[in-house]
Amino acid sequence: MSADEILYNEAAPFERALAEAFTDTLPIPIRDLLDPDRTPEAFLAFLAASESVDLWFADWPLARKREMVRAARNGLAALKGTRAGPDAFIRFVDGVILDRITYPKRFVFGRARIGRTPIGHPAFAARYLVKVATVRPPRSFVMGRGWLGQGHLRTPTREPIRRCLQALAASKGDATEYRSDFAHHRMLRLDDAPPLDGSLCLGAYVPRVRF
Repeated sequence: MSADEILYNEAAPFERALAEAFTDTLPIPIRDLLDPDRTPEAFLAFLAASESVDLWFADWPLARKREMVRAARNGLAALKGTRAGPDAFIRFVDGVILDRITYPKRFVFGRARIGRTPIGHPAFAARYLVKVATVRPPRSFVMGRGWLGQGHLRTPTREPIRRCLQALAASKGDATEYRSDFAHHRMLRLDDAPPLDGSLCLGAYVPRVRF
């Protein structure tokens, strides 16, 4: 039934708009608006809110925004508080978890080292070794604030680290806490048995994949 069949000739504009909304042929593509792959970009944030998305950044690429809404619809929230949760969330901010301690044990055999021994690791606490790329801002040398050999340099932006922390916070349960370590490089040691071809020397940094 069309709006013209419902209304009388002297209907006001509001009445006509209301009649159009209640007709069988709506001019609004509801199915497209509720589909994360087809909804317009301007509507994605509203669709994300309706799906209770916990991790969202306005400067994400369009494909990542659609992927997040799709993941939320497919049960991403069900991974909160599980071992798979941090991995599922942190990949949306380009982070990788290299190692973790996520169980309440008094002593982690084989991982103890002076200064880093997780003795008395508290229950319901997680510890993550995270790798994420940081970018030094352009024109990192600050003119007027440096002198030869002692120039003040701007440090890499902490935004990737902040986003990783936000992703980990979104992935945890209400009763859990987490600690993060972003030092995914360490100094070379003798027990690493470095090659003697001169490619590595003491004091060099190598990738760190374990606590």
